[in-house]
Amino acid sequence: MEIFFVNFTNYQVRGFFFEKTLKVIKKTEKIKKEFSLEIVLLGDKGMRNINKRYAGKNKVTDVLSFSFAEMKKPSKKELQFVEPQKTDNLVGEILLCPSRIKKEAKKKKKDFKEELTFVFIHGFLHLLGYNHKNTKDTQEMRKKEKEIARQIA
Repeated sequence: MEIFFVNFTNYQVRGFFFEKTLKVIKKTEKIKKEFSLEIVLLGDKGMRNINKRYAGKNKVTDVLSFSFAEMKKPSKKELQFVEPQKTDNLVGEILLCPSRIKKEAKKKKKDFKEELTFVFIHGFLHLLGYNHKNTKDTQEMRKKEKEIARQIA
């Protein structure tokens, strides 16, 4: 398991913060294959722009997940500008907005790191195919989030 981590905020969060959570998810979901994951922390403006561009929602959100399995392959023209990278096992990218997560934590009377962990779990479950498009799927996803969070606490 390899994490590519970028923090564009002033929040003091490090990439290794997510390792324990990923190990629990890997065990719970019985993931045997090694994988790589990109995690990016963004401010409100950056998150709003990406949410607007890719989800059509002009608002700040706490998490966005992008599965590389679902993304289109780049054209040859696009590839000529990209440095070759080893991405065979790269599952996707999770964008987190710490300022939004902090507001949610305060509203829920939770610790920031506890809420950050929960939101990260939510984002990673999306990469595994979980969603909340209907009540049944939402209930299944919430149950899985709580199960993983309990193992971390």
